[in-house]
Amino acid sequence: MAEVGLAASLAGLVSLGLQVCAGLINYYNAYREAENDVECLCDETNHLTQTLRLFQRSVNDSRIDTDQETQVAALIESCSGRIAELDTELKRLLKYRKDERRSIRKTMSRTIRVLYPFTADTVRRLRERISKLNEILQQAGTSILISQSNTIQDTIDQFYTREDSREIIRWLDPPSPRSSHLDASAKHRPQTGSWLLDGPEFAEWKSSPRSVLWIQGNAGCGKTVLCSAIINSLMEDCESQANAGIAYFYFDFNNQSIAQDHNRLLRSLVEQLSSQRGHLPKPLASLYQRCRNGTVQPTTVDLVRTLQIIIGDFSPFYLVIDAVDECKEKQEFLNFLNTIMQWTLPQIHVLATSRTDIDAEIRNRKWKCATVVVEELVVDADVEKHVLATLEDDDVLNRWDPIQQQVIATSLIKGANGNFRWVACQIGALRECHTLAELEDALNRLPATLEETYECALSAITDARKEAIRNVLRWLSFSARPIRLEEIAEVMAVDLAATPRPVYDARRRLIDPQRFFHTYSTLVRVLTVKTKTVTYRELRLAHLSVRDFLVSSRIRDGKASYYAIDPLSAHKSIAETCLIYLRQFDTPLTLSSRSPESYCLARYAAKHWPHHVQAVAAAAERAISPTTGQPPKLANMDQNAPVIALIVEFLLLILKVLNLSSTSPQVKDLPIDLNYLCTELLSAQDAQLHSQILFYDPDTPWMDQPDIARTLHTLPSALYYAAHAGLVGSVRLLLAKGIDVNALGGRYGTALQAAACKGHTDVVKVLLANGANVNQESGDYGNALQGACAYGHTSCAKLLLDHGADINARGGEHGTALQAAAFNGYDQVVAMLVENGAEIDALDDQHKTPLSWAASEGHTETVRLLLDHGSDCMIQDESGWTALDESAPPGFDHIVQMLINHHRPIIYCKDTTGFTALHHTAGQRHESTVRILLESGMEVDVQNQYGRTALFQAVSSGHEDTVRLFLRYGADVDIIDQSGWSVLHMAAYVGHVIVGALLLDYGADMRHGKGGMTPLHVAVLRKNIDFVELLLEYDADVMARNDDGQTALDLLLLHQTGEVARIVWELGIENQSATITGLRIAASAGRDVRIRQLLERGADINARDEAGMTALLWAAATRRASTMKLLIENGADVNVRSDWGSTPLSYVQDDPELVTLLLASGYNMDTSSAGGGKFDDTKADPHAGDYVLEEIRVLIEERMNEPSTAGEDTLSSSGDSE
Repeated sequence: MAEVGLAASLAGLVSLGLQVCAGLINYYNAYREAENDVECLCDETNHLTQTLRLFQRSVNDSRIDTDQETQVAALIESCSGRIAELDTELKRLLKYRKDERRSIRKTMSRTIRVLYPFTADTVRRLRERISKLNEILQQAGTSILISQSNTIQDTIDQFYTREDSREIIRWLDPPSPRSSHLDASAKHRPQTGSWLLDGPEFAEWKSSPRSVLWIQGNAGCGKTVLCSAIINSLMEDCESQANAGIAYFYFDFNNQSIAQDHNRLLRSLVEQLSSQRGHLPKPLASLYQRCRNGTVQPTTVDLVRTLQIIIGDFSPFYLVIDAVDECKEKQEFLNFLNTIMQWTLPQIHVLATSRTDIDAEIRNRKWKCATVVVEELVVDADVEKHVLATLEDDDVLNRWDPIQQQVIATSLIKGANGNFRWVACQIGALRECHTLAELEDALNRLPATLEETYECALSAITDARKEAIRNVLRWLSFSARPIRLEEIAEVMAVDLAATPRPVYDARRRLIDPQRFFHTYSTLVRVLTVKTKTVTYRELRLAHLSVRDFLVSSRIRDGKASYYAIDPLSAHKSIAETCLIYLRQFDTPLTLSSRSPESYCLARYAAKHWPHHVQAVAAAAERAISPTTGQPPKLANMDQNAPVIALIVEFLLLILKVLNLSSTSPQVKDLPIDLNYLCTELLSAQDAQLHSQILFYDPDTPWMDQPDIARTLHTLPSALYYAAHAGLVGSVRLLLAKGIDVNALGGRYGTALQAAACKGHTDVVKVLLANGANVNQESGDYGNALQGACAYGHTSCAKLLLDHGADINARGGEHGTALQAAAFNGYDQVVAMLVENGAEIDALDDQHKTPLSWAASEGHTETVRLLLDHGSDCMIQDESGWTALDESAPPGFDHIVQMLINHHRPIIYCKDTTGFTALHHTAGQRHESTVRILLESGMEVDVQNQYGRTALFQAVSSGHEDTVRLFLRYGADVDIIDQSGWSVLHMAAYVGHVIVGALLLDYGADMRHGKGGMTPLHVAVLRKNIDFVELLLEYDADVMARNDDGQTALDLLLLHQTGEVARIVWELGIENQSATITGLRIAASAGRDVRIRQLLERGADINARDEAGMTALLWAAATRRASTMKLLIENGADVNVRSDWGSTPLSYVQDDPELVTLLLASGYNMDTSSAGGGKFDDTKADPHAGDYVLEEIRVLIEERMNEPSTAGEDTLSSSGDSE
């Protein structure tokens, strides 16, 4: 019973505390001229509110330790007394209320307009009391041992149910370390890692401010399992601490594409901490907005800054990183660690594991780091537990009698020397023993070291499988991404030892690859990978130490030297396997008669063979012998000839698509124009594409599913693909065979533009030397120079200029080379072009300058460079936008300030519809940018051609802080637009209650608008019940009638007729002049090339703007057929719906071709309403609609039945306005 009483006391404390906090926050927020100290008071009160709410969520299912009841009761009593003092203070502030029936909000706001009673002493006293309360509650949080075993996961689940969270996380695309953590945790035994968790080093690390603990240990000593035990222990700690946070990551050499990348680490940390708050943190939302609402990917610098702000909300914060030495960008991570320790945030605690010593990794660091070395003696106990538990649980080993099990245990524990990996290998071998003689022999021959274990395993491979296994090990060591089990089965089917040349032999394909590789469990392992949509199996090296041994010098001198691997031979083997595998698809019937499962390696082979070929060249260059000047083992170039020949033959398979031979070695027999030959082949029926394009099109690398029905006339030349991939040797051989160096085709038009866009300087040199037209007009970028500048390849651009490229040539996606470089923010290229005579204010087809494009994309240094060289910031494009209009909406504050400082009159510019930069920015949730514009002197109430001020935009977006900022700068809340609407009508329409309360507190008049509609009429039409309640609290006139004589109550009946959506649309309140940016601009203008470029840079194709519009919706709204097709092919959601209910179909329903496109792409007709998107009312849940209407009716009728106070209200309002 005492526990129940204590919980009740805590509940009462929380309830009163939240009530008082709400009163204080509303009171102070309502003050128009709030000083900095008042803002700080509001922030501290908000913090106290969050702490109280955490307690409130825990009260219902709390279990309090009875041993600490006395202490807890004292803490609650202390808090209760202090909150009572705050309550008294609040009541004193509210003593001026005039009407007990009116809401506290209204009374406070009216009192504020007359008197500001908050002296410095009052504010200081309140802040001290609130600060002390926070301190006590933090102490209570550690004293009240509340059972919250699922709290963290419940909060995370809540985070992912929010639509805004899902959209931003989809854009962030972070890797999840959870599967690695579960895998490591599954290997725990009772008390695993207790030697560390119960030790003084760990305790000191947790208690010391800004601490780092570095755990060092050799390969196989159990660092990863230990790391997972640490994480689990810290998670338990975090569950009992209200503001604690934890993030972790496992670097993994087996997953080179994801889990070794530093940028991916940062994305994961941001996601983990965001999800632990249960809602979208403002810093992450701001980052998303700065990245053009998902149009571009965040930089590493942006991620670090965002992470720093988010970490500031947690105390303590634990960061645990496993296997630092396996991060392929290790130096970047170490720099990040150094940065973290310079933040001087006392709540940060970092723990990392590595095979290397911290002193060797970060020299001359200025912060302390404790080191724990995982040695044999300290982990012997863990090894013993592991061995004994394994023998007990293993269905094979526990069949031996107890005596033999004890012999096995003793032998393994004695020979382990603290190495878990060695134990695992020996257990795998002992499981294959079927007789006592075999067991005794195996125990007598246990290898002494881990390397000797691997050597024995390799030496045991039969001669018939040696070549295949070696090739598999090469793949697992150097593949571009983890390899699926079914893919490796196809690798086994490639016979590299066949004569006279390697071949693909389907008879060699593994029937049961999992069973086959089980035999080699010491070397490899099968891992099941589960994603949200699919489950599959991967083959990986069993441990990093396997790869270490394969590439070491030690293996070359032993009996397993046949399996020695180096980067050059490995990449050469993988490249050959890919090319040989793709050669099988050389006729139209090859694929039609086979199931997709039978060519599952094709996607990898088609996508990555150029990578491996380039890696061969890079490895050969690194391995050049200082004595012979040639690479070892490949000094004879003839050894490279088979690879080059395979590449050339592979590229020329295009000519065999319809059994058209091109095998003659004579140059004169090779068609001069391969593109022309492909055009001829277009007329053939059922022709299949070359395997390279069928499975992976390098022109569209972002597409997971390339168009397999692509027609032949779109296929570029073999030279184009060789240049695109940067294969200098192949380019030379193809040119020697007579291929047209200027043949047209492909996304980049020519081989020269393709090579320039990819930055392959050597290929550009070869093509120019062989007659490539440097000013050829073709492709996405018009010419090779613009292409090189669009991707920031300075050396290529300079080389092209040296060969006569026209620096001011017009055409292509960007207009000029300078436009391309400025748009993409390549400062060095911009500087080089300007210095070489590029026209600095050249206009493109939209009348935009390079400065405007640089400003629109947030390239601060590029803007500064252009301004320093005399660019005119006052030039307006065809819509009247300046560089300021471009940079303000995305929130590029540094550029905004730079432009204003450079030429202040820019703030007075208006576009063709009367919008200023303030209008464009107000709805974008960039409060800091709005503040800069207002502080610079921009008129707060300037109206556009529709009579609307920027405040309309801010109210429509519902961003409270921005609205509050406008009000503090004196924005007129009673301005009426040309249609008769006020900002309060707008707030009623969108239903933002807090924004509406702010407007009312600042005296907004509930006047009649268009058609005599009051804000109450509008809120009822929109079924915004919370806003209806707000207006009634502020004494809205429920008897007011519109021009048709209808009261708000009368309008409820319209909801039963289906006419409401049409009426609301015709009112025209909604701000449909949304400011669009990034991908959505390109879609609305039909700029397909720009869309491809943005997708290549990682733009989120389904990102939304302030009105909920995606790129596809904008393309549909502007009837861009080709753009719609491009977006759909690349994953655009065809069933998307904007905030006001429009769908792609609602815009194109009168166009049969586009309707057919949407339906064929999976459009769900249920998405559309009978009246189409424009008249669709989606604000309310259809199942809750009747309930909402009934609640509104009750609210209004209750007010109608109250005694009239209209006269008093009128007098009060009049007095307040004075």
